[in-house]
Amino acid sequence: MGVKIFDGHSDALAGGTLKRDENAEKALDDAATLAKEEADHEEQNFGLKVAVRPIKTLIVMKVEIPENIISEINTHIDDVIIPSEKSYSSGLVGQLKENAKSAQWEFPMDDEVGSTLKQILDQVGTTYLRKGYMRDAKAEVFNCWTNHAYAGDYNPYHDHGVKTMAGLSGFLWLKVPECIEKLDAAIPEGINNANGAVDGFTHLIWGTNTRKDILQLKPQTEEYVKPEVGTMLVFPNWLKHQVLPFFGEGERRSMAFNWNVHDSDREMFKYMSDNEKEKYNAAIAAKKEESKDGQVRGH
Repeated sequence: MGVKIFDGHSDALAGGTLKRDENAEKALDDAATLAKEEADHEEQNFGLKVAVRPIKTLIVMKVEIPENIISEINTHIDDVIIPSEKSYSSGLVGQLKENAKSAQWEFPMDDEVGSTLKQILDQVGTTYLRKGYMRDAKAEVFNCWTNHAYAGDYNPYHDHGVKTMAGLSGFLWLKVPECIEKLDAAIPEGINNANGAVDGFTHLIWGTNTRKDILQLKPQTEEYVKPEVGTMLVFPNWLKHQVLPFFGEGERRSMAFNWNVHDSDREMFKYMSDNEKEKYNAAIAAKKEESKDGQVRGH
């Protein structure tokens, strides 16, 4: 299939792009460096042992989709999705209305292209759960739509809904206008003086701190991410985000999707008391017995 998956914490979204995890050899080098730093800390702090523990906020996974798959998806959208004109905007907050082509279209997953994409997305979501959270669970994508934005369109601050206790959301960039492509992902000059440095970027927000709070040792709780064709981001469905407007020629095209998360019995048992486990097992046994009785009556 050729799909590349990288995972990282929110603080790995440096300069608007996720940094790829280094290989095992680099990890060993880092461990050696950390050991030396701990020894230095002990020497510098009057023999006191010092340990610093960063607290993880959330995990965002980056997936690179090959160009040929992106081309196939775009062709399907142009030839099937757009002509079908099945609007998905009634349940979305997107303000995509500045151009006759501005729209949000339903992307069914029951045809050949859709079902193939669903298989990929289900695996991607499950990989995110297992690699990012060591969670014994399966992800099942249940809805998908396309976003066709033009100059002036935007998507305000929002999150996504799912049907299970835990859920995932994500998006895949399919087309990016030249006026956005030429912007620097690192935002070297900041966003002062109306410089348009983040026009068309996706803004991820997982807290209430502002950038200046970082100077007060408060954690960073936001990141501007430059869209890149073929890049998919996956994250918990509660992560707030918005898409900023851009002002130039061309289409900013993406597709978005949501996954339900189905935990295995083993995973659920981790969070149950003995009494809850007993009741759960009794309910499962009763359900199996009921199913068995139904099969006997059916014969």
